[in-house]
Amino acid sequence: MLTPGVLRIVLVLTTILLGACSEERGSIPVGSHIAVAVTPGGLTRGGQTYVVQGVGGDENLARLASRGGNSIRTWTTNGLDKILDEAHSLKLTVSAGIWLEQECSWFSYKNPGHCARQADRVRKEVTTYRDHPALLAWGIGNEVEGDGSNIAFWQQLERLATLVGELDPHHPSFTAVAGLNPAKAAALNEHTPSLDYIGINTYGAVFGLRKQLEKVGWRRPWMLTEWGPRGFWESKQSASGTPVEQTSSEKARMIRDAYQKVLTPGGGYLGNYAFVWGWKFESTATWFGLLTHEGDTIASVDVLEEMWTGRTPANQAPGIEPITGVPTEAIAPGSILQASVNATDPDQDELTWHWAVMRDLQGHKHNTDKKIPESIPDTITGNGKPSISVTAPKAPEIYRLYVWVKDGKGHAATANQPFEVR
Repeated sequence: MLTPGVLRIVLVLTTILLGACSEERGSIPVGSHIAVAVTPGGLTRGGQTYVVQGVGGDENLARLASRGGNSIRTWTTNGLDKILDEAHSLKLTVSAGIWLEQECSWFSYKNPGHCARQADRVRKEVTTYRDHPALLAWGIGNEVEGDGSNIAFWQQLERLATLVGELDPHHPSFTAVAGLNPAKAAALNEHTPSLDYIGINTYGAVFGLRKQLEKVGWRRPWMLTEWGPRGFWESKQSASGTPVEQTSSEKARMIRDAYQKVLTPGGGYLGNYAFVWGWKFESTATWFGLLTHEGDTIASVDVLEEMWTGRTPANQAPGIEPITGVPTEAIAPGSILQASVNATDPDQDELTWHWAVMRDLQGHKHNTDKKIPESIPDTITGNGKPSISVTAPKAPEIYRLYVWVKDGKGHAATANQPFEVR
């Protein structure tokens, strides 16, 4: 029989244990998840049909929510606790990326020790965030597959998918691949049955995506996990061999066309994440960002809002045509050219123009500090107008002439043209 003193001790210990079970893990209430499932009819969340209409990126989430988006995608779990909390407060969901190493000099999927350490990390990441109500799915790796021939990678991916499913049976998992060729489709089907669906990243090839899925015999669910304008690797090239970027108006027309022709119900389609919600320098200062470096939205965002909600935005971004007057042939240092651009605003807002000349920086990894590169001084005469004079820089190189046309209401149009000084 318990004495009063012993009974008090038991009651105290019981209270502590019950409190430990019910208290929050960090800012995440234990057991507060909302179950997500992949069904023959698509995704369900909390038992209700859920089609992803989202973006890649974790900034400016309040603006995304106001535009009608419902989800975001991340590529890692860095800072995920705060991202999930903010998303939940705005009624957004998060496809949380779990970063996987590329095959390289210090990591190999053929090395059991490397794979074991990777699995330990994945275990920690999943157990840390699996209870959050904003969590939608786990993205296990992004474009790690190479050409699809590394069987050891697919085998590890299956082990990780199995692990994630055991740790968190309430949220599905996927991996994102760079296009779905026959080799990748065959490897996914043969080696990764535990993945709930596949994420496909594609840009200019988006219009042929459904035919490609038929061609490779894909019968499992899929999501478009990265898409947007034509990539710089698939665009036409200038005479100097550098890619020619679409104007913001051309990008918006492409977004609308893709939504109407490809991103439609059926055929295993679960939703999409447009790229990228925010600004980044990649190939140019304007290529992929749905927002400019100053935070203005471009016309593509207006189209996304219309596709997401069925409504036309109350105030829309300006429209713009390609810059004229930039020669296709190389020009001499110090040469003067006359350039102009035609831009209009659907709401008749007063427009302002800002022009700049920058070095042409190609590739994926320029400007990782998230600052726009410096413009070349003393190159623009008459800035602030739709027509200007450009003095070619003295150094022989390839440059770009940029223009941003702003409506003063948080929206902008962008265009640029490359030119060579030789």
